[in-house]
Amino acid sequence: MYRKECKWCNEIIEVEKQPHFASHVSSCEFNPKLEERKRRASERFKGVQKVERITLKKECPKCSTEFEVTATESEIRRNKVKNYCSRKCANSKTHTEDTKKKISKSIKLAIDEGRVEIPENRRSKKVLKFNCKLCGEEIIEKKYKKDRKYHKECWMKVCGGPQKGSSRGKCGWYKGFWCDSSYELAFLIYCLENKIDIIRNKKGYNYVYENERHKFYPDFIVNGEFVEIKNFRSDLTDAKINHFPFHIKVYYKDTIKPFLNYVKNK
Repeated sequence: MYRKECKWCNEIIEVEKQPHFASHVSSCEFNPKLEERKRRASERFKGVQKVERITLKKECPKCSTEFEVTATESEIRRNKVKNYCSRKCANSKTHTEDTKKKISKSIKLAIDEGRVEIPENRRSKKVLKFNCKLCGEEIIEKKYKKDRKYHKECWMKVCGGPQKGSSRGKCGWYKGFWCDSSYELAFLIYCLENKIDIIRNKKGYNYVYENERHKFYPDFIVNGEFVEIKNFRSDLTDAKINHFPFHIKVYYKDTIKPFLNYVKNK
């Protein structure tokens, strides 16, 4: 308990914590600054008087990224300003090799003594042997599922490519050509009926989006020129086109209309 005499009303105030006593002193009816305090609080509540916020430039101690933070003078004085650029940096921890060894030793000891039980999905799996379907080499693994058919290097060579039916549009076959949308179908019909040389592209090309590498597969090759058909323009589409090594013609919703009208009239 906290017990002290109020300097305004001269009464002995007994409260649980010191902040409760400070609250009584500031709102005491004998406080000569009470009315002024109420007025300023009312103006702040109504938005008439706003607390000035100061913009500071700080450097994250974890990743050295510069960032800006806004805070009041009171928050700066009480050091209530964030020091890290994100929660990821604030929550991350860097252990020394000695600390890692101590943690590992204590966990192993706890497991041996039965104080900690390893979940079923965390227990070490049996060693798996299989022959890679691409190179034929025998692989010994214990991290992956038992139905593996390739090791990592070979899987990266055979995986990927456009998957039929993976798009959000209506899809299907037309005269031996696979179409992932009605726009592609209209463009294909126009080319076939006007004797325009068109084939489906099956080769992928690398591009970078948000600092990650991906594969881009243009839709068609028309008279030796690559053609891509999209509903609308986006940052992802721009990244594909900007990284494409050859000339490519892109049809969007507004430029594909002549082909749609052709099919509707037919």
